Amino acid sequence: MPGPKLQLVWSPEAGADLLTIWRWGAAHFSPETADAHLRDIHHAASNLTEFPEVGVARDQLVAGIRSIVVYPTVIFYRIGDAAIEIVRVVDGRRNLAAFFSRDSDD
Repeated sequence: MPGPKLQLVWSPEAGADLLTIWRWGAAHFSPETADAHLRDIHHAASNLTEFPEVGVARDQLVAGIRSIVVYPTVIFYRIGDAAIEIVRVVDGRRNLAAFFSRDSDD
């Protein structure tokens, strides 16, 4: 029998990432397309509260981090005792190793 459902927590950086993703999508496609992509991201993140192990371990980037793809976006998260923390939400076509190296220097 599964344990209690985990809470979903978005880091401030992930929140800023979502705004950046929406603005880019709205400018290059349409606000409606940007809205739909953000809904897809939120839906995928919500599923993590029930199935936290579904993502791929990405310890080569940051210890303890996992990821799932909502193409072309990658959601990076950590599994805690009571919550799933969405750490970052970034375009998967980026150099992710460099992104996280730069991110940890800030």
